[in-house]
Amino acid sequence: MAWRELVPNDARKTFETLIDRKRKWENCKSRAVFCALLCLFCFLMFGIVYFRNIGTIHGSFARLYESIMSSSFLIFLLAVFIVSFVYLYWLAKEIDKAKKKYETLRIETVDKFDTTWLKSINFETRSEISIEMNSYDINIDYKG
Repeated sequence: MAWRELVPNDARKTFETLIDRKRKWENCKSRAVFCALLCLFCFLMFGIVYFRNIGTIHGSFARLYESIMSSSFLIFLLAVFIVSFVYLYWLAKEIDKAKKKYETLRIETVDKFDTTWLKSINFETRSEISIEMNSYDINIDYKG
């Protein structure tokens, strides 16, 4: 767009970094949703298969444990559930870290946008920048 030639180089780099951080944050959130659905699916499948095939066995814990370990499908579901749950936990930390990085840079960008970058740039250019950033769902008009 035309505004890219009108803003300083550091402003352009900051906007590009802001867009990259927003994409990383959104990517982590979408992977977390997929992982949570996978956990739920594995948990439900484990419950269905367990109660359909093994749930009728009454007795000691050792017999239940032996019944579960004899079914390779249940072991697979349990393993996928555990791995996806650990990955979901790791993703939650990554989402939090990515959000903090994004929000810090966004607030810094809002401050610079209001003070130093646009003293010599007209209102139309500022509006054009805001519209493009809003297309990425990035608000650079106010900190809130």
